[in-house]
Amino acid sequence: MGQGRTEQPPSPGDRPSALQPGRARLIALVRSAAVATPMAAGAGTGHLGPGLACSFGAYLTLAAFSSLTSRPPLTDLLSGGVLLSLAAAAGAAAADEAAAVVAGAALVATLQGLLDVAGGPLRMAAAMSALAFLLAGVNLAQGVPWWVYAGQFAAGTLWQALVVTATGRRFTGPGPLTSLRRTCQRLRSGAPFAATLAFTGALATGTAWQIPLSHAVWLASSALRVAKPAAQATHARAKARVLGTLGGGAVAALLLTPRVPALLLALLVAVTIWFIQLVTAARYGWWTFCLTIVALLFGMQHGEGDWALAATRIALTLGGVALALAVLAAGRRLTAVVRGRAG
Repeated sequence: MGQGRTEQPPSPGDRPSALQPGRARLIALVRSAAVATPMAAGAGTGHLGPGLACSFGAYLTLAAFSSLTSRPPLTDLLSGGVLLSLAAAAGAAAADEAAAVVAGAALVATLQGLLDVAGGPLRMAAAMSALAFLLAGVNLAQGVPWWVYAGQFAAGTLWQALVVTATGRRFTGPGPLTSLRRTCQRLRSGAPFAATLAFTGALATGTAWQIPLSHAVWLASSALRVAKPAAQATHARAKARVLGTLGGGAVAALLLTPRVPALLLALLVAVTIWFIQLVTAARYGWWTFCLTIVALLFGMQHGEGDWALAATRIALTLGGVALALAVLAAGRRLTAVVRGRAG
């Protein structure tokens, strides 16, 4: 599986090895169990839909603050949760309006691009917010009103924020205000990439809207997740995402080919999320392998059609990766031409 180490190298304190191995596995276990708990509770009470929405909010919160060795300030966790919840609410409210979905995708992609370059404590929360926005319509397949889904999702973000706070080590960073000030000072440098990513998000989402598949937004989410300011980083992530999706899609389809009880589904989610935390986002190929399994566990219809949905995920990933590579390559060529004329 491709490693795709395209993120900024984590500091020693961000690696699970900085903890005793047993303690790192225990923290990962508690946090993954917290993600799966609403899902299991919903399955046990006959209300799987609300449980899935709550668990999805918890999952994206965990992905946004995934370090096992540091505890973000509660202000950062709550800010990240608010950002995720607003994106999910906006996506759910706009789910039936093509123009609103495309405009929203451009907006969340802009924020992702700005913070990807500027950094700061909410960088990953911004990236996960793009996913929350794009996937809100998919999670509304149960037919609930958008504000109901938004409330269920927000409850999951708050639940997971409290669990991360309770299980993390003592915070030793520069503090939330200092981090925010440093991020704001660097925002301008992220503007060119943010503009490119906004165009990528709008184009990918508009394209997905024309595809008659319930999970077509996977194309847009893949495009936004592989795009990076540097061409080398984008290519490495693209390769890792394709390999990880191929492997994860096959494993998920094998797991779910027989009819799986909802409680067992929650257990599979917990195990996969436990593993993804130990892998860390720096190993992007394996991270994608795990997140593909989680995505299909959340979204698959059991029984007939599992392989078809896994194949759909793979095809849409390939399409999203190709689109991102094409747009970023065109953007770099255009920038080179403009600079040449200016020079």
